[in-house]
Amino acid sequence: MYKYLLPFLLLLFVGCASKVKTDYDPMFKTGSLSTFAVVHTSKEGIETLNDERIREAITGVMQQKGYKSALQDTADFHITYKSALVEDVPSNFSFGFGVGTYSSGVGTSVGTTHNVSDDQEHLDINMVDPKTKKTFWRASVAKKYRNFKSPEERSDYFDKTVASMLTAFPARNITEKNRL
Repeated sequence: MYKYLLPFLLLLFVGCASKVKTDYDPMFKTGSLSTFAVVHTSKEGIETLNDERIREAITGVMQQKGYKSALQDTADFHITYKSALVEDVPSNFSFGFGVGTYSSGVGTSVGTTHNVSDDQEHLDINMVDPKTKKTFWRASVAKKYRNFKSPEERSDYFDKTVASMLTAFPARNITEKNRL
């Protein structure tokens, strides 16, 4: 009986995991890009703290990938982002259990559906060509909203989230010729 419970629990936990979704324009060539600017205007209030954490996380990851931060007017590409809290996102959770016999025709089953709603944080990061204003690469993720015990814990969360989102963005191709 318990051997059937383990696969169910694994499926439950895997189904709750958040996954980064990426998309890109395969015709856009990123090989010549070397500088970026994070272009975002924060709104007033508590979210400006998170906006600054996200901006710093993006800048750190992009510098690790070999890109240099630049002024908006001189950057090869712009990075925009949007964060939002979506309240009461429904999660359909159901559980069923059945017992029966083949020859006696006696059986029983129990089933339940419990609609749970959670708050989710959504984060979208877009790489934009400043000349055409078109997005050439993007990543998005939605995660269950978390309450943090400290500002450091929140910063660590955004550092890890942004790093996972930008994993698929190509690192800058540095050759001996353009290395300074």
